[in-house]
Amino acid sequence: MKKIGILLIMAVMLIGITGCGNKNTVVIYSCMEEERNQDLKEQLKEKFPNINVVVQSIATGNVAAKIQNEKENIEADIILDLETSHAKNLQENFADLNEFSTENYLDGVIESNKYYTWVKYTMNLIIDNKYFKEHNLSIPKTYNDLLKNEYKNLIAMPDPTTSGTGYGFYLNAVNIMGEEKALDYFKNLKENIREFTTSGSGPTNLLKQGEIAIAMGMTSEGVHDINSGYDFKIVSLESGSPYNTTAAAIIKGKENKEHVKEVFEWLLNDFGKYDKEHYMPDIILKNQENKVENYPTNLKDANMKDIDDNNRKSELTEKWSSEING
Repeated sequence: MKKIGILLIMAVMLIGITGCGNKNTVVIYSCMEEERNQDLKEQLKEKFPNINVVVQSIATGNVAAKIQNEKENIEADIILDLETSHAKNLQENFADLNEFSTENYLDGVIESNKYYTWVKYTMNLIIDNKYFKEHNLSIPKTYNDLLKNEYKNLIAMPDPTTSGTGYGFYLNAVNIMGEEKALDYFKNLKENIREFTTSGSGPTNLLKQGEIAIAMGMTSEGVHDINSGYDFKIVSLESGSPYNTTAAAIIKGKENKEHVKEVFEWLLNDFGKYDKEHYMPDIILKNQENKVENYPTNLKDANMKDIDDNNRKSELTEKWSSEING
């Protein structure tokens, strides 16, 4: 029994040495997709073999809630791919990043010294080429085109109250049409909507299952499916491609923890460039290359005024809940 007790004590000590509380451990909360997170983990092991870098995959809304509730006591040292509207709202909880260079970014991309833009991601229509050809459907060019009877039950859109992708389309329509007309528009569009999905990837999943012919989704997901063999096409509306951005930050006080700055700098300068070029190619860096096959390079930005304003988002999503979902 005495021997067992000693072994238990040693095990507890070992956990203390290797656990997240150890000074040789850096904890990253990442909101990226699993494939990108896995790539990150593999590169971290190769770059920092003597540092225990823990990457935890957490949805952007959950990360924001944890920061709001736990503030500087949060387990994470570094926050990665957090929706910028959340980062802007929570920036008092982040460390100053002035010592990290922003010279690789395009002018105007960095708006705060508390968080740096991680990626920009666009949204477009993704259509099923085969279905369109077989049913002799016209390619939609405007929001109003989507109201045509020929698209009845063929469209899926993420719900703006649960998806940043859905909110991107919604906000763009509001900025173009005005609030009242945009809500009237979506009431009419609802007649052609097969499903308002809870997640941004929902429409493309329905498209792959053959349940719809038009997905309102992320460009990167549509391109990924095209490169996986699906006969899809990315269609940009004449008003441009809605977009959003995500951010990277260090939790306030954690900048003094061993290895945190070292890992964060590598994320910005090395993995960040790799991630943009291989997964999220919408341009935010100088000399950024597009290494994703079939990714459109001539996208025009849509009007995304107030995309980082959480108060505006709350106001608009409340109206969506009462007038569209109600």
